[in-house]
Amino acid sequence: MDGFTFKKQKNISLREQITNDIRTAILKGEIPAGSRLKESDISQQMGVSRAPVREAIRQLEREGILISYPYRETVVADISLDEVKDILIPIRMHLEEFVARKYLKQIDEAFIEKLQQIINQMEHAYHDANLDELVELDMLFHDTWISLAKERTVLMTWRSIQNQTRLHFIKNIRHYASDTIIQDHQALLDSLASGNLDRIREELRLHLSGAKAFQFTSDERTETE
Repeated sequence: MDGFTFKKQKNISLREQITNDIRTAILKGEIPAGSRLKESDISQQMGVSRAPVREAIRQLEREGILISYPYRETVVADISLDEVKDILIPIRMHLEEFVARKYLKQIDEAFIEKLQQIINQMEHAYHDANLDELVELDMLFHDTWISLAKERTVLMTWRSIQNQTRLHFIKNIRHYASDTIIQDHQALLDSLASGNLDRIREELRLHLSGAKAFQFTSDERTETE
């Protein structure tokens, strides 16, 4: 937590506000993976008692953002290359391919334009070197796609991996901070606009798990460079 300080809480009775502040700090990369969190430090910085902080930590453990070791410490969760390649990418591939296949006829010009606007915003964020915004827009693009689904299981499954996906993006996007990210999303959108399911599947495969896909961890890249 060196170099980062939590702000004072305006309403110390709101456990959810404390949870949101800790979550936001982690998901924006202000507290990196592997960082130790001390309940006492957080409560002091926020100006609150330790009880709501303890409850917030338990909530973030359930979300997979924090990991607590018995009688030891609480740390910000990390995500490995194997987890990205073998768990997150297959789940995302299955969800997004399912939505494209089942709801292809519902994808109209308005929906395509909505995704195009997100890509346009991604381009602005890239040129402004705003990596935090680029991450959020990347997540929004895929969230918008998956939100076409009416199936509760699809939406619940996606939500269950959102935080891990965001952690992966935040950790590694600096290794992919080029207009390739924009081009890849544009190619994916173009395939969706074509209405050709085979083309969508292939572009989705390339986007999620192809040679240029956003799947490496920063540690893996460092070892191979």
